[in-house]
Amino acid sequence: MPRTADHDERRIQVAEALLRTVARKGLARTTLADIADEMGVSVGLVQRYFRSKTTLLRFGVEHLYRRGEERLLAVDPVPPIHDLAYRLALTLLPQDEERRLELTVWLEFLPATVTDPEMARMHGEATRAVIDMFTRVLAAARERGELAEGLDPAEEARALDALIDGLTMHQLTNPDLYGDADSRAMLRRHLDRLFTAGEDTDERNTEGDRG
Repeated sequence: MPRTADHDERRIQVAEALLRTVARKGLARTTLADIADEMGVSVGLVQRYFRSKTTLLRFGVEHLYRRGEERLLAVDPVPPIHDLAYRLALTLLPQDEERRLELTVWLEFLPATVTDPEMARMHGEATRAVIDMFTRVLAAARERGELAEGLDPAEEARALDALIDGLTMHQLTNPDLYGDADSRAMLRRHLDRLFTAGEDTDERNTEGDRG
């Protein structure tokens, strides 16, 4: 068991080095030698755990999505649902250095989903999981009479996911136009349109500005 645990831990260390290197150099310019240098080990040690760059990249993407899932699961699922939806969505935005690094790497990996079937599968599963989560949250809001009349939870969940991805891209590529507070405010305004009046909107927006 300890040997297996050490093996798994080393694979995670390699994946973390991959993320840091790709965030700094870009995916196309990152080599196994770069990752070994980042770790302070030999290329042979990296290849001991990942025989090719492709297998390492796929593991790195899995690691990236797993960290995002852990953040979502750590959100306390307490009402009001409007604020729960906001807090869940906020975990997916690059609002701190750790998430900025991860989501910069996510942007680097994203084009690979067009040509790599396995990467496409992982990305599709992660996207569907997020949409399904927001669908459940919005469906619960509809049952409680909190969702605006006539809205479909599944369709609004897809729109919310698209908004989050768009805000992420612009925060990372146009930070002067889309700062952290700007993204939080846009997310709040979008959710305000989905939910019926129940809480004071100004109070919610003030809380959102505090992140």
